[in-house]
Amino acid sequence: MRMPTNAMRAELKVVEPMPLPMHTHEFADGAALAEALARAVAADLRGAIARRGRARVALSGGSTPKAFMQALSRQVLDWASVTVLPIDDRWVHGRHERSNERLIRENLLQGEAAQARFLPLYRPSPSPEAALLPVLSRIANEALPLDVAVLGMGEDGHVASLFPDLGLDTPGLREIGLQPRGRAPALAVRSANAPEPRMTLTLSAIFTAPSIYLHIEGDRKRRVLDGAAGDPRSTLPVRALLAGAPTPPALYWCP
Repeated sequence: MRMPTNAMRAELKVVEPMPLPMHTHEFADGAALAEALARAVAADLRGAIARRGRARVALSGGSTPKAFMQALSRQVLDWASVTVLPIDDRWVHGRHERSNERLIRENLLQGEAAQARFLPLYRPSPSPEAALLPVLSRIANEALPLDVAVLGMGEDGHVASLFPDLGLDTPGLREIGLQPRGRAPALAVRSANAPEPRMTLTLSAIFTAPSIYLHIEGDRKRRVLDGAAGDPRSTLPVRALLAGAPTPPALYWCP
């Protein structure tokens, strides 16, 4: 017997999409977060050195990670066995005030940590596009696979220098930058939201790291992150990070 239409409707249930998984660590303030994240990253690096005799870590720039980098520089490590590189960088000289290379050198590569090997993304070339091939070769041969990647996130949902308008004029760039597996570990990018052109690791390069951390501070960024994690229709780059990561990233957050 055919069920009445109203009865059929009563049987229907709305299934809410499950948020993408993250290992969430919440802290009262940035100082507590920085120390805890530094300890976690240092433990990962020690483990990699014990297994293979070396470790590789990629770090994001911006103002948020300064305290974390300073805390990491104080960790007891065989720093001479560690290679450090930026996850992305503006196409400016390494001494420029907006350079992530400068940020890492001034906040991490100090004291014992100065023994670490630094692998810059910037080269003395007029544009990141002109330097892309040698950068690709060096990253592939000397930086991968990563052991640890520590990313931030912008209020627009970008990670690394993978912005929401990536590939707006050249759709292939979005696929290269955001696909979880691929042959291009780095990408030259330009965005309407960034004054300088940039060089960035792609998600496929970032995903070579068995330990991926997402370092976010502030309620506004947390709302953006939670919105992207819970919305399967989201096209934000941070959604692609969460959806494609081989293992769930560890979120370190404070208000």
